Formats: sequence, structure tokens, C-alpha cells
Amino acid sequence: MAHEGHEHGPDCNHEHDDSFEIEVVELEDENGEKEEFAILEELEFEGRNFAILAPLAELQAQEEGTADPEEGLSLEIFEVKDDMFTPLDDEELAERLMKHLDEQEAKLKAEEEKD
Repeated sequence: MAHEGHEHGPDCNHEHDDSFEIEVVELEDENGEKEEFAILEELEFEGRNFAILAPLAELQAQEEGTADPEEGLSLEIFEVKDDMFTPLDDEELAERLMKHLDEQEAKLKAEEEKD
């Protein structure tokens, strides 16, 4: 999938919540169809750069309360190289990456509880 930048500003074609700005990228699939994704997390793992993305429409539906609460978000992992987003097809690497994120989240929660 190719990456096309998205500039936030007064000429955007969608609304923004000023209290929390989400970085959005527009990706094009192999059929030439474009979809906007919210970047939930960017990280370096095992010497490579990754982004955890969710479809923007799903995230907006959750925020507006119009999404089915049992469905959750569709998360997708992309490797990022030179502004190119490539879907991560290596299941073992994806599992290690998600385990790493879960461990980081647990550490943050433990630190917050100490304070």
C-alpha cells in the first residue's frame, strides 16, 4: 500500500476533536481503492519501524457511539520504510510485536499505580 500524507487544517474534509489530534494516513490497496487510517502507535521493534493502524471510519464510529461495542477496532500492523506502509504478513513477528506492546502497557500501568 502506498502512503499519501494528510494535512490537518481548515480545509480538511472531516471534523477534528481539538483535545486529541489523531494522525491520519491515506493508504491505497492493490485494487487502487483508498482508505484513511488512524495511526494508533508508531514504534521501533527488532530494528524495524512499525505502525499500528485502525480504519478511521471505525475509530470515528466508536467515538460517536454508533459502533457495535462487541466488535472492537480492526487493528492492522504495517512496516514503515521511507514513508511507505507495507502490511506485515509475518504472523510470528506480528505476535512478538503485540506481546511487546502488551508488556509495555503493563509496565506503564504498574508505574502509574506506584504514583
